[in-house]
Amino acid sequence: MPVYEYRCIKCRKRFSKLLGIAERDNPQSCPVCGATDSKRLVSRVARLRTEDQMLDDLTDSMEFAGDPDDPQTMRRFMREMSAAMDEDPYDMEAMFEEDLASDTASAGE
Repeated sequence: MPVYEYRCIKCRKRFSKLLGIAERDNPQSCPVCGATDSKRLVSRVARLRTEDQMLDDLTDSMEFAGDPDDPQTMRRFMREMSAAMDEDPYDMEAMFEEDLASDTASAGE
């Protein structure tokens, strides 16, 4: 069932209702003031993307982000990537720092 958005004519509050298509044009009661005079709004559309599409978008943006060998550029890219993948950016950054520290220690030997 789709979610429809409405605006109450009386109190001007915006609210959403989970309704069948047949019910969408019926008067809906406002959860704030209880009035049944409402107007159905045009809702925003969410664009669902697969994980591969998100990574492709990030890769495309990386081409214009700067020097890929620059640690600051990579750190920013890792934050953006972890946010896009709904992961904690600080976990990714900690892994990045550990990897960077081990590379630095290996180079010093």
